[in-house]
Amino acid sequence: MTAKTVPKIIIAGTSNLTWRPSQDPLSTVDLMCKSIEAAANDAGSKELIDIADQIFIPKGTWVTEDPGHFISTHFGIQAKSVLFDIGILQSSLVKRAIQDVAESRSKCTIIVGAETKEQEKRLGNLFPADINQNLVSSTSSIEWIRPEDLIISKHEINTGLIRAVDQYALIENASAHKNGLTRHQQINLINTEWEKMATIADSAISPWRENATKYLKENGWGRPIAAPYRANHITQWNVNQAAAIIITSEETAKAHGSTSDQWVYPEAIIESNHVTPVVERKDLATCQGMSAINEELIASTGKPASSRANVELYSCFPVAVRLQAENLGLSNRNLSITGGMTFAGGPFNNFTIQGISGLAKKVREHGTEGLITSVSGMLTKQGLLTITAKQESNNLIVEDVSQLVKQKTKTLPSNSEIFGQMPVISSTVAHMGGDTKVFAIVEFKERYRRIVTSKKPEVIEIFTKESQIGEKIQVSKNGTFEMEAF
Repeated sequence: MTAKTVPKIIIAGTSNLTWRPSQDPLSTVDLMCKSIEAAANDAGSKELIDIADQIFIPKGTWVTEDPGHFISTHFGIQAKSVLFDIGILQSSLVKRAIQDVAESRSKCTIIVGAETKEQEKRLGNLFPADINQNLVSSTSSIEWIRPEDLIISKHEINTGLIRAVDQYALIENASAHKNGLTRHQQINLINTEWEKMATIADSAISPWRENATKYLKENGWGRPIAAPYRANHITQWNVNQAAAIIITSEETAKAHGSTSDQWVYPEAIIESNHVTPVVERKDLATCQGMSAINEELIASTGKPASSRANVELYSCFPVAVRLQAENLGLSNRNLSITGGMTFAGGPFNNFTIQGISGLAKKVREHGTEGLITSVSGMLTKQGLLTITAKQESNNLIVEDVSQLVKQKTKTLPSNSEIFGQMPVISSTVAHMGGDTKVFAIVEFKERYRRIVTSKKPEVIEIFTKESQIGEKIQVSKNGTFEMEAF
């Protein structure tokens, strides 16, 4: 546990913007700028933009070489541009900003993320040009923060198991098997969980999917994506959304006209950055990182996760929410204030910023505490941030439990050479455009794992009905398989 005595660090202002298809098109950078302006307005001081010396941006699907440079130009400021690559926890941007302000490396740091995928998809070549091409390079240096390890293994890449939805479906099915659920029971559970998310979205501020409950009743759960998931069970990337956070010290904010009724205080930020690919996890249906984070949270703050009045769990897929909740001891309560990434919107690689904005407003409004989580990969890395309306001390908890998670995580190496009769550890039926196939993880004598596939219609039908976990299949040298009955 690391408790640092620091200046009082605050989240001075936040914003999250949803840009509707009915509104005039904006480039992603323009949407970022609007979000920053809204965050400054939320803080009650536009001067905070003028003194910002760092702009942190999580890498999105956009291709602009250095959006931070164009943001600085737009506002007429000299701010360092720091880009955080895919595979870095979104909570890590907040952690770095807090540390930089606390240790006087920054006076004021802006975190901003945005996506305009809906516009890009709908408008094609008519989409604002400054996102569809690389702009002139900035003369200022860009700092890139990149992950040390790939969040998926070469074996997963080589077998085509690269979509997040397919890997999460493997985790979902392993969880169902672990809890003794049939496919029918599993689907009922998922639908119930996500119907609740839709209800939350209906009363949230600016969700992407307006009237989500009505939408589900009229349209159902959508086309199959990866058994058991359908389109309306998974994160929605095709949105136009942006969010911004302004992090500074209490002293600096006061000096520039921001008042305390606009602020929230970070209390603890805890992360696990240890990487274990899905195929190599001995138990797919667990989240060791969040378990360790929860233990550290209780040890550091003296309070369990359940004591926080408002919670926003990272909600890319139903099993992600469920396993986080289990390991944080959260039950019989709402696990989101936004309605989650299916209905509120899941802009690629920046939903945590959106969530912090909504959470901060709830915490300020009610004078309470809040908790938000962050996930990178397939429950591969986990982060947790707690915030409060009042700070009782200057001790800010900043902790990383990666080594502990590494010690506790049981693994089996992957091996693409094993073949013969093996049991299924998990499986899914993946629908990729016109291509449908079964992905299965098999295990050889409790020593090695392999990903195998089948495109045979009769096999697809069997695995669609049930995941066949525990059943033995015949694996060939080339990585395809047959059911024993065939």
